[in-house]
This record gives sequence, structure tokens and C-alpha cells, in this order.
Amino acid sequence: MDKSTLRRIDNTLKHLTKVTSDIENIHPHLNETPNLKTLKSILDGEYHFDRDRLKELFEESSTFDEIFLNKSIHTDEHREQTLKACKEIIQLQIVKLSDMEKNPKKFLNWFETISLCDPSVSLKFAVQYNLWGGTILFLGTKKHHERYLDGIENGSILGVFGLTELGHGSNVNGLETTATYDEANQEFIINSPTWNSQKYWPGNISRHGQMATVFARLILRGVDKGIHAFVVPIRGEKSNQYPYGKLCDGVEVRDISLKDAYNGIDNGGLLLKNVRIPRENMLDRFSQVDAQGQYHSNIPPNRHFAMTMSVFFIGRACLSLNSLAFTKAGLSIAVNYAKNRHQFGATTKSKQELPIIAYSTTHRRLIPYIARTYALDMAHKTIADLIPTYPKETIHSYTSGFKAITSWAAVEALQSCREVMGGQGFRLCNRVSMLRNHADLVTTGEGDNTVLTQQVAKYLLGLYHQVVKGSKKSVEHLSFKGELAYINNLTAQPPTPNTNANQLSNISYHQWLLEKREFLLIKELHSRLYGRHDDELIEPNTERWFTVWNQSLPLCIRITKANVDRLTQSFFLKKIVEQSGSNLVDTATLTMLKNLCRLDSLVQIQKDFGFFVNTGLMSGESKWIQLEDEITHLSRDISQHASVLTQAFSIPNKFNPLQNSIE
Repeated sequence: MDKSTLRRIDNTLKHLTKVTSDIENIHPHLNETPNLKTLKSILDGEYHFDRDRLKELFEESSTFDEIFLNKSIHTDEHREQTLKACKEIIQLQIVKLSDMEKNPKKFLNWFETISLCDPSVSLKFAVQYNLWGGTILFLGTKKHHERYLDGIENGSILGVFGLTELGHGSNVNGLETTATYDEANQEFIINSPTWNSQKYWPGNISRHGQMATVFARLILRGVDKGIHAFVVPIRGEKSNQYPYGKLCDGVEVRDISLKDAYNGIDNGGLLLKNVRIPRENMLDRFSQVDAQGQYHSNIPPNRHFAMTMSVFFIGRACLSLNSLAFTKAGLSIAVNYAKNRHQFGATTKSKQELPIIAYSTTHRRLIPYIARTYALDMAHKTIADLIPTYPKETIHSYTSGFKAITSWAAVEALQSCREVMGGQGFRLCNRVSMLRNHADLVTTGEGDNTVLTQQVAKYLLGLYHQVVKGSKKSVEHLSFKGELAYINNLTAQPPTPNTNANQLSNISYHQWLLEKREFLLIKELHSRLYGRHDDELIEPNTERWFTVWNQSLPLCIRITKANVDRLTQSFFLKKIVEQSGSNLVDTATLTMLKNLCRLDSLVQIQKDFGFFVNTGLMSGESKWIQLEDEITHLSRDISQHASVLTQAFSIPNKFNPLQNSIE
């Protein structure tokens, strides 16, 4: 990481420290309704015209009718409707494949909006653009770009992302598929040596895909050069009998059949039996094989696979936004229901039943998730802003951590929405249970969340170790940079409020707690792996290292949660301060954003209350009761504006049932 980048990160973090004091000066006016138009403008962002065009298409085209929610339809029908929907979106020509690299902010905005319709459509796009298209864009060179990118972008060349295998999922370094170079014919022979080595789960395999990016072990003169990517045709020319092409020789395909969700996607298994492809079909951005069979690469062998995978952070960010879109839709539907569903009265004699949105239990079941959704939305917007300038390893950590925490939060939120709605939440036509099932898959798609948390923890551990290794100074006297620069400003005691206000309502206090937690957890992981002194260093890649690391994996999840919570609060505060500098944003809207940030931080602190008490960061016999009361009161006050807050999500009417009744 160069010095200018470090200075930029340091300055950003210093600015965020100041942000909290600026935010505290925004006084609460919870009785004032935030401006709906302003909230929508903030959430839609600068590419709101793109969002509007997509939403108009959703409303006007019958292709986006979710028939499968009202009646049983054949899987083939659902798959064809999904493909047709994708092609109608492509015809709008809103984004280009190159936007993934040159304008990720626009691409991510576009993808989140697509996620509002049938989730199969957004996943079909993820396969075609992010995965199949992404491999050609990021791993290929000019010859591949000229041959494939236009067809991928306009949907005429449908493709497959052949990475994981039936026997190897997260451990993709252990893939069995081979690509053996035949020098005499200047061809690679792609082979699946075992049943378990078939590419498994990718979309577009069983019906639509014509080409596949296949990740395989490159074998040169009997030497294994590790995992590389190759373009492999899997279907030939289209015909009346084979509308998507007949399977090529040596290609075997099987259908995965019905799944718990995403039945508009043609997932399958792909076996390749000595399929020959020309030498030019190797995606050679990072390494090349010349006509004489010589291997060339400027990347060390131990870094080659990591470099190959590092370019796919955009897909992880897209699935994270997938989860966020599902949550927005589910909360909108649940709030509609809670407004319209009446039961019981204020007294036993009352003939006037109350809407369930009036009950504190409903406040606690819905409002914290609305706060979490706003917080994560602002955080994702900030990450999109940072992608062009921040180091790839930092963005990889961000997208890995946020994808894990956002998708877990989505499943949790949608389950709560389902329960609030009772039997209506169980009906498919009301979408919530459908969204919950689709959100469930995201927890393991584009990397199992548990594995992603390990990558985040390992990244943070590495940054921490770079500073403390070999130093005789205490941590308090060391200087941390980049992602851990916040440690430099940590104080032993929490900040004291400027007023006589309750400490628990103070955002600076929340920030201190969230930063302290992350720091202490990273410090604990470092202590376990490196010993309390450098002379107790455990040699990496040894049995002892693996044993200690394996025992520490649950701690890695906690570290990632702490890291994402801290970043979410910081990024949300940054966005609020940006809005406070605009004459277009009213005080009531700023106040609401501030209190959503406050509520989200308090809820995350409460979820880990035992840690804060056991480490002495929070004390006092009544602290738990105070925390519970503060969350309950904030949830109650914000609930008065729940409709405005969810209307700002701008869910198209077609995907937002129960707006006026619960019939």
C-alpha cells in the first residue's frame, strides 16, 4: 500500500472521528416527519434515472409477473420467463460490462434495482455478467474481449462460470479438473477425472449456456502449475431441435432439478471428458503458455490464485446488495401489513381495535431492521465510492465482510417480517417467505459466509501484526495505519457527553464501544496465534498454527461482525454529514437518519452485551435495563414514521402487496 493511499485512509478515519461530534449537534425532533422525497433521493443516489427506467419496465411488462407465486408452473416455463426478463433488461442498454471495472457505482446501483423483481432474474444476471462476463473482462486479454464481450453484453452468448466442483466448494485450490497442454496440436485437453470433479451448481449449465469459463489445474509437461481459467464451448450451433445448441462432444450435463429457491435458474452439473480447446482459449491476463509450451507469469506461484480470485469482489458486492434489496421489499410489505391489521383494543371495553404497528412488540420486531437496512445501504454506497481508489485487499475485505453480515441480517429480518405477518407472511403471493428463502442462498453464494469471515479476520490480523511484530512498545504507543488507524485515537475511558443527556444516547459513546470491541477481538486473535511475546511466534503453515487457527475460527466470525458494525456506523455517519452540508435536506430528515444510526448501533451493542460487560467496557447494575429501554423508546418514536421510511425504498407496486388491505 503506497504512502498516498495510507494518508488518504488516515485522513478519512480522522474525518470520521470528527463526524460524531458534528452529528451530536443535530438535535432530535422525532415528532417531525422526514421528507419522503428527500429520503428517496438519498437512497436512489445519483443514478436514479436508471432505477426509474428499470422500475417502469417491471410495472409495464408482463414478463415480470411473478406467476410462480400464484400457481404451480413447470420449471422450464419459469426458466424461459427468467431468460426473457433478462433480455428485456439488456435491451434498455443501461450498463455495459465494462462498468464493472470503470464505473462500479453505476453497475452496483443497477444490480440492486434488478434485485427487486423475481430473484431468479438478478441471479441470472449475476451468472451472465458478473461471473461469465467478469472472467472474460478481468482474466482475459484483448483477443478474448474482442471475441466475447459484445455477445455477453447483449445476451447472444450465454455462459457458465465453472469454478466449484461437487467435491470442492470453498477450497477451490483443491479443484481436480485438469487442463493438460498438448504441444503437438497447441491445444488444452480439459478433463474431469472423477465424478466429484464435475462443475456443480453454476447457472446456465443445464439449458441455456453455450460457453463456460472452466477453472482447472494447468498441467505442462507433467508439472502442475495450479488453477487457471479456460474458455470451453459446451453447446454447438442452435437449431429447431436444439434451440440453445446441442452438447459438444465430451460434454455431459445434468440438471440439479427443483431447489428451495431460484427455480428460474437452470443450475446443473458439468462433466468434461477430454474436451480439446485451442491454446488461445486460456484466459491469460496473469499468465501465458506460448506455442512451445513455455509458461510465463510475473506473479509468484503462491500469489497467482489469490490474484486471479481478487478481481471478483464486484460479484460479492452485488450479492450483498441482493440481500439488501430483499430486506427492503420484505420490510415494506410487513409495514403495510402492520398498518392494516387490527387486533385488540386499548381496554377490554374498547370497540376500537388497534393496528399492530401500535404495539411495542411490533416496534421491536421491525424498526431495528429498518434502521439496519438504512445503515447498511449507506455503508454499501460508501464502499462503492471507495472502490476506484482503495487498495484491492481492503475492498476485498469490505465486500467479504459486508456480504456475510448483510446476508445473515437479511435472513434474520425477513424471518421477523414473516412472523409479524402471521399466516399472511406464509402465503407465497405476499412474497416475504419467498424472499426469505432466496436470501438464505446468498449466505453461501459467492463464498460461504463463514469462510469469508475468516478472510476478513486474517486480513485484519495481518495489518495488526505488521505493526506490533518485533516492537517492545505497548500497543498504546504504536502507530497504526490504514484500516486500523482508529486504534490510535482510542481512549481508555469513553467520551463524556457534552450535555446532561443519557450516555447511551450519545453516538460518540457508541463509536467508542464499537471500536474498542473490534480492537480487543483482533488483539485476542493475535495473542492466540503469535503468543504474548514475539519469541513465542507460531510458525505459519505448521500443524500448531493450523490447530490454533482452527480453534479460533468462531473468534474470526466475531471479529468480522465487529469490523462491519464499526464500519457501518462510520460510513453511515459520513453520509449523514455529507447530507447535512446540502440545502436540499431538511432538519427532520437529518434527525431521522441520525436516530436510525443511533438505533442500529445500540441494537448491535445489545447483541454482544455480554462481551461489553465482561471486558469492563460497560458497567452498572441497571445498564442492561437502560439499554433495553433506550432501544424500545427509539423504536417506538421511529415507528410513527415507519411508512415514510419504507416508502422511500420505492418498491414497485407489482412487488409490494398488502399496501391497502390484507385480503
